[in-house]
Amino acid sequence: MSRVTLLSILLALSAGVAAAGTPRVAESGGNIVYTDAAGVAHSLTTSGGFKQPALSPDGHTVAFIHVDGAAPENGDAPTSLWVADGLTGQARQVIGHHDASDVKDAFMSYDGPVFSLDGGFVYVTAQAWATSGAVHQVSLATGQERFVIDGGCDAVIRTGPYRGYLLVTRHMYWPAPREGSYDPTYVVRPDAKQSFMVPGTDRDDGKDHVTPWLKSHGWTAS
Repeated sequence: MSRVTLLSILLALSAGVAAAGTPRVAESGGNIVYTDAAGVAHSLTTSGGFKQPALSPDGHTVAFIHVDGAAPENGDAPTSLWVADGLTGQARQVIGHHDASDVKDAFMSYDGPVFSLDGGFVYVTAQAWATSGAVHQVSLATGQERFVIDGGCDAVIRTGPYRGYLLVTRHMYWPAPREGSYDPTYVVRPDAKQSFMVPGTDRDDGKDHVTPWLKSHGWTAS
């Protein structure tokens, strides 16, 4: 066997070990599958209607969305937030859906779960205004939710001085005399008491500026 062939085999094996050593989650046929560090797949749900799994920083807690019914004519289908332990397979509903007179407090249809820094909370984006969603924080321990800010939660910053802060895309309107709107990305503290715009995201290609901005500081977000 040539050195080149042997090296190719060793590289392939090492890549396989690295891949197997990283827990991951996926949606398959409307159900959630957790693959552990040994590469063994575990089905966390079987009844269908589940989507958008997100893996906690602990590597085994999984949050995901369930579609609870058909979509009404003027909106999206009602949903609920679920959480499961990939190691034990135990799954439970954290919170369902409810309406409210104030649109920012409505929690009927939501998606895009993102874990907080410590894994104790999940952020989701609920259907709200015609031009913008609403970011809500949900406690996995109590199931209580609260409105954070208008917009959509893209990720949580994991390292650096803003670790734990959210990256939120917001729909904004230019002040007069300029007309029109734009969709910048903001760094938002979980209680929304502090926020600032990621530089450059007020441009047409704003989304393209988020990753370079993080990398320039050596920070990560997910």
